[in-house]
Amino acid sequence: MKRNFASGALLAALTCVGSAQASAQSWPAIPQIQLTYNAGASHEVEQITADCNWPEWDATIVGSTLINGTTKITNPDPVCVPTLSQTVSRADVLGQPRQPQGIYATFLLGDLASAAYGAAYDGQTDVPDYPYPALREKPTNDVIVRYLRKVLDDPNVAGLAPGIGWKLLNPNGPSDPVYGSEAYSWEPLDDVFTAVDDWNSHHPKKTPKTIQLIVSPGFNSPSWVFGDIDRAALACTFLRGGLPCAADCDGLFVDEPPTTTSYSGCGYTTLFWETEGSVPAQLPLPLPWNPTYKSDWGNFLIALKHHVDKEPSSTAVVSIEIAGPTSSSTEMILPNDKNQKPYETDGFLVLPSSGSGPAPKTIPNLTVAKAWNILLANNYVHPGPNYNSDGAFIEEWENAIDLYGEIFSGITLSLTTTTDSLPAFPQPEGSPDYVPAPGFESDCYNPGPKHAMACAAVTEVLAYFTQSSVGGTNAKATQENGLTARDKGYDLSTNGIRWLAASTKGSATPVLGGLQFGKSFSSQKPRGKDSNDMQLEGCPTYPATCDELTPAIALTNVLSRGFFPGTLYAPAYGASRTADVGHFDYTDAPMNFLQVYSDDILYAEGLSNCPMVKITGSPAFGKKPDTSKCALTPSDPSYADSQNTEEELEGASVYLSLIAEQVP
Repeated sequence: MKRNFASGALLAALTCVGSAQASAQSWPAIPQIQLTYNAGASHEVEQITADCNWPEWDATIVGSTLINGTTKITNPDPVCVPTLSQTVSRADVLGQPRQPQGIYATFLLGDLASAAYGAAYDGQTDVPDYPYPALREKPTNDVIVRYLRKVLDDPNVAGLAPGIGWKLLNPNGPSDPVYGSEAYSWEPLDDVFTAVDDWNSHHPKKTPKTIQLIVSPGFNSPSWVFGDIDRAALACTFLRGGLPCAADCDGLFVDEPPTTTSYSGCGYTTLFWETEGSVPAQLPLPLPWNPTYKSDWGNFLIALKHHVDKEPSSTAVVSIEIAGPTSSSTEMILPNDKNQKPYETDGFLVLPSSGSGPAPKTIPNLTVAKAWNILLANNYVHPGPNYNSDGAFIEEWENAIDLYGEIFSGITLSLTTTTDSLPAFPQPEGSPDYVPAPGFESDCYNPGPKHAMACAAVTEVLAYFTQSSVGGTNAKATQENGLTARDKGYDLSTNGIRWLAASTKGSATPVLGGLQFGKSFSSQKPRGKDSNDMQLEGCPTYPATCDELTPAIALTNVLSRGFFPGTLYAPAYGASRTADVGHFDYTDAPMNFLQVYSDDILYAEGLSNCPMVKITGSPAFGKKPDTSKCALTPSDPSYADSQNTEEELEGASVYLSLIAEQVP
């Protein structure tokens, strides 16, 4: 289905439809915030929330003297009682929390930085080491900014959604006696803000581009965090009367564990496989409940918030995805039967080898559930509510939600759900752990005993997240990453996102909806023997492949089958405005954002054949951008498809602008 969205008549028609919708829909009025005197506050003149109650402060300044008309405070420890007055700082912004709307270009900032390093020093022989000091120097950062500016030039892109591993921005521990002064490497993040700020300043009459932050710990934690966990274990030694405490939990999985070591304070394991990276590997994974890991992550988020506040375009940030008890991303994914199975040995987990020596002998028949139960029993009361269940993961997700609500304000907190990616444990039929949270029964239609617990656990987190008292002064959104042309349908997934957005629209606390593509729909990266990412993403019958599939057709398939069904403009894609799937039953769901890979944006711009150095040049060495020989031209076989892709993105952008929910 090809639609020419450049047509003024069609755009006018869409505008008219949108106006009719707006007049029919009773949107809540935006409240007018007034700063008024609160009973019990120190002054009728407003003060900053949590600022000192000045009369109380003054009363404790014993021995103050008046010198040349100025009070000199001689008491070094006056008492500060926080004021009760309401002020602007209550929500960082007057009016609505900032919220995402439109199509966002997503990418892994670490991968982009690596490619930019190659482009920046293309043809050079004297180059700095990567990642450091290269990421702290101008040549690489200039290339990152130029690349992102080219992505932002697409009129259908509302902003950027960088995926950022914690270790990229925080390579050294803040308390490290040698490298503490270089704890943070904010430069790649600064490049994102610089690109957005530069684009906005050059286009003052256009809608400003914005930023969604996607920062993940777990397998992406920096090495110094494990050093902190090691040091915490050393402290444990003294508490245990000299019995050595191990920080690495791997000894719990050895067939004959040492009896002279305590694992009560262990905080990470290398048993599980990191499966979402480019090369699967057994890497250290911090345990979600470990206090040192949680403290280090929380301190980083505070540092991140403070740094973002100093950016020239700090208000460009509209959302951040919640993370913490995660593995490779912000998604609610931990090692489970499904993602570990391809890497098991004869159907069971096996410890990795240690250095040059052989791997220790692992407990026989070690399943994923058994491994998690060993870790849970080591940390919690056994038997108890957090053993042989997802109770501990639910608890830590709720803690993470509270953490983000305390640190961030005036933006949108986004919770990234998954269908069946938390660990599952065997329990009797009818177990309460298989029952979805009240009000969220629609999310778990018939997952079966193997997935019922994981599905129910996600609904428990959703039930907590959607409480009006949770999340601080932020708006809320849920999203799922992994959008394809195959409608997953019954449990959580895309329908769960749209159902929740539809169920809460027009309320005082709506939950916005968004989705992220699973893969690049224009990528030819091989998948198996006879397939590629484009087929995986855009073929409705995958793994059976689709003949004559192109990126534009793949995009249309995803939009028509995965994104717009159940929304007001579903009929434009041959779908219904009403979704009746499993327990899901909703109509005209609002959706706020769609995250598309930046490579696909470049394909739509006709630049997919261009190496980065051709797109960006190398400013530090006087090399100018030159896409004259690589950009698609009308004579190229892919030119028409590239143009059709751009039109499809334009249509999706227009429809999104008309169905997006506004937070009151």
